[in-house]
Amino acid sequence: MHPSNPSTELYTLGKGTLWIAEWTGGAPGEYRDVGNAPEFNLELSIEELNHFSSRSGTRSKDKIATLERGYRLNFSLDEKSEANLALFVMGKAANSRISGLTATSKEYAVKFKSDNPEGPNEIWEFWRCKIRPSGAASLIGDDWMKLPYVGEGLSDTALHPATPFFDIYATTTTTTTTTTTTTTGA
Repeated sequence: MHPSNPSTELYTLGKGTLWIAEWTGGAPGEYRDVGNAPEFNLELSIEELNHFSSRSGTRSKDKIATLERGYRLNFSLDEKSEANLALFVMGKAANSRISGLTATSKEYAVKFKSDNPEGPNEIWEFWRCKIRPSGAASLIGDDWMKLPYVGEGLSDTALHPATPFFDIYATTTTTTTTTTTTTTGA
């Protein structure tokens, strides 16, 4: 369990491993470690509609309704394995060949297990998302090649009706194996 605020034990240097599973038959398949991920970011997206009372004088905001909710994952991988390259080009891999843009309708589950040198650790489980490239991969360059991705969050009300987007599990050790608390991303 995380300590309470204020605490310098909550200052975090983020590190960890990223796992991806293809979403098949309404559930995630087997997760695979995608290798070194030098970047992994979460961005929540909420669209709201404001309501204003116009009963007298100056309009005043009296209600905010949520119209849409979702999330976006931004990450990059620098291990150009066959599976990671197929994910980047949204293709299918078979017999040492990748056919690009042939798997554009695939969906994935994403799991992140933090292993921070400083700060608390968690396991983040994102139920369903659509992964696509989020920029160019430099095929020629003077720096390490990175494959940039974006994952658009999709809700999973069939398997997770109470928390259709993701869950965060706090861990008690630096090896991210024991879960004690759950925070929902619904």
